[in-house]
Amino acid sequence: MDSQQVPPKPPFPPDRTGGPGRTDGLDTPPAPARGPRRPVRLAVSAAVLAVAVAVVLGVVLSGNGTAHHAAAAHPAPEFHAGDTGLVVLDGVSGRIRVTADPHAHGVAGRFVRSDGRALPLHAATEADPATGRDALAVRCGDGDGGDVPCAGDLVLTVPQHTGLRLRQTSGETLVSGLHGDVAIDAASVRLTARGLRPDRAEVTVTSGSADLAFAAAPHDVAVRATSASVALRLPAAGAGYAVTENAASADVRVGVPRDPGSAHHVSLTVTSGSLAVLPS
Repeated sequence: MDSQQVPPKPPFPPDRTGGPGRTDGLDTPPAPARGPRRPVRLAVSAAVLAVAVAVVLGVVLSGNGTAHHAAAAHPAPEFHAGDTGLVVLDGVSGRIRVTADPHAHGVAGRFVRSDGRALPLHAATEADPATGRDALAVRCGDGDGGDVPCAGDLVLTVPQHTGLRLRQTSGETLVSGLHGDVAIDAASVRLTARGLRPDRAEVTVTSGSADLAFAAAPHDVAVRATSASVALRLPAAGAGYAVTENAASADVRVGVPRDPGSAHHVSLTVTSGSLAVLPS
């Protein structure tokens, strides 16, 4: 056939991107050119800032427009008191932390209530009825000179030689590094003690748990546990400890050497619970 008699081939229709090679006959218009995006970003930033301001105002203001205390904007006021041989915390609850600092020359602390409101601490030196000694009784204030229950986060730093008498009704407690005598009566708690070096310690736990670790062998330790699980960790003390047990419906295990004539005495009283004496 003569090449002049062959009809010319029709051109391919453009593909979706405007290029050759598509045969579906669908044309897609080119994407519009992107304009500057800075105004959009500025609008988004302004919207985010407006929402943040609204949230803050909603937290600080009540429905009638009265300003309320914003705990995050007002950190707990610092409490300071002089040196003392014994600190008393009576009837506290929540999260309690008492730490001995070898460089401290006085007692310092802060308190935040369970609702997040920071309240002041105050203290008075008075005769402790349990020991007959002068003690620093630390209490939580309402900001107007009155007392309120210490229910929240209470943090104290004390000199290393300081002792502690604590009565706690519920919560979680960490005591560390105290060299002074310790007396703790706690219910419905998780109690942890580390690095204790007292001559005498008395711990009562009702419905909860305790992990008590001594860094030096005490002369007298008495542990009472009712419906609780307790671990008592003691370092080596000569030939061992003079251990006495009184258990009812309880599991008591003593894993330290025993010596009935030892000057280091351990008294264990357990009812419906478990107690393990372990080497530290």
